Amino acid sequence: MSILFTNCRIPSGTENEATKVCFRIDGGKFRKFDETLSPISGEKVIDLNSNLVIPGSVDPHVHFNTPGFEEREIFETGSAFAAMGGITTVIDMPCTSLPPITTPENLKIKLQAIEGHSHVDFALWGGVSGNCLSDKRWHQHMAELWNAGIIGFKTYSLSGMATFTHLSPDELKLAIEAAGEIRALIGHHAEAAEIVLPKMKKLIDSGRTDSKAYAESRPATAEIAAIERFIRGVSGNRASGHIVHISTGAGAEMIGTARHNGINISGETCPHYLAFSEEDLIERGSILKTAPVLKTKEDSARLWKALSGGDLAFIASDHAPCPAKQKQTGSIWTDYGGISGTGTFLPYMYSEGFKKGRITLAQLVELTSTNAAKRFGLYPKKGTFQTDSDADFVVIDERQTTTIHGKDFPSKGKLTPFENWKFAGKIVATYLRGSRIYSESEGITENRIGKWIRRKG
Repeated sequence: MSILFTNCRIPSGTENEATKVCFRIDGGKFRKFDETLSPISGEKVIDLNSNLVIPGSVDPHVHFNTPGFEEREIFETGSAFAAMGGITTVIDMPCTSLPPITTPENLKIKLQAIEGHSHVDFALWGGVSGNCLSDKRWHQHMAELWNAGIIGFKTYSLSGMATFTHLSPDELKLAIEAAGEIRALIGHHAEAAEIVLPKMKKLIDSGRTDSKAYAESRPATAEIAAIERFIRGVSGNRASGHIVHISTGAGAEMIGTARHNGINISGETCPHYLAFSEEDLIERGSILKTAPVLKTKEDSARLWKALSGGDLAFIASDHAPCPAKQKQTGSIWTDYGGISGTGTFLPYMYSEGFKKGRITLAQLVELTSTNAAKRFGLYPKKGTFQTDSDADFVVIDERQTTTIHGKDFPSKGKLTPFENWKFAGKIVATYLRGSRIYSESEGITENRIGKWIRRKG
């Protein structure tokens, strides 16, 4: 059955324009957009009350932890939070699953564990860790995972996970070369272990357990050095590269320069790097503990500039929640690092980005949806209002506001650094392939219709 949506506005042009339209959905796809459309026989009609409608957001960096670390988050609760926040597609990381997605068999285990549990569609990262390099078949596993439809391979230059260890510089070079051989995308967590680990040891040995010590252990130079090394590696290969959760203005600008020079590389940052600084971490403690660590207010300003200027391609949440007790161990070194962020990702960018004039409405769509869909092989199925694209969209009432309260999150992670923040605008409905998965009045729907989306091409 087709559905006709009427009386809404969608972004048009390259700035802040929005055009009043109606649109028809059939078979879960967009079929037609026009200024006026008349209902056809038997068609359901939904009036969207003059609200703004934008493409469903793509969150390209989440840790939903199924199977494995399920005391922190599971796919059902993480995807419910995503839907509440206007996310219709997530890309889940390989490293916080047990077993990690480093082999085709592990991919099968992952898919079996999450089938029927997601409220939103999902793509998957594969990974290359120090652990998996001990298996002589790791090259073959990469090729098989790429052929299966994963969107890329996550790597670390600094990892705190025993089940997904980081790569040495020489090992990273091998992984980039292997990705180049199969024309695959390789992602990288950029913090140089040779800079961080000695600093961390010295601080721990001195008895420091405060949040400032954590910040001191992970300086900007660690990220910058790792990004520089990664750019060199990608520039000499046929691989494409992506730096996750960039925290420094200098790092973002390095990505922009590399792109300008023709290197196939992209970068993302996260709302917490835009909203908070090292000063906030020192004052508020582990609720703002992340890796990389928060940097300066100047870095935040430079990251906003990188987003608006095109040096960074898109935003990601790096959603990595945990129970409150894991944030309250008595030492910054053992407190869990991560933020519950997928559901606040779009509200933050709409309010603090678009409404405050840091980015245009067109850029809001690009940074929260279209660019990630393009980079990871999901476009035009996702991330756009085109005929025959998946009918994923978010309805925003621009006359309302949203006050953040962690207790209202469907996620297992109820702690948020945005507690009591008031954002402009309110997400009143989220639709996935033409089906409503969230509404302000009724909450999250019970049906978990999310599907695995393989990379195109």
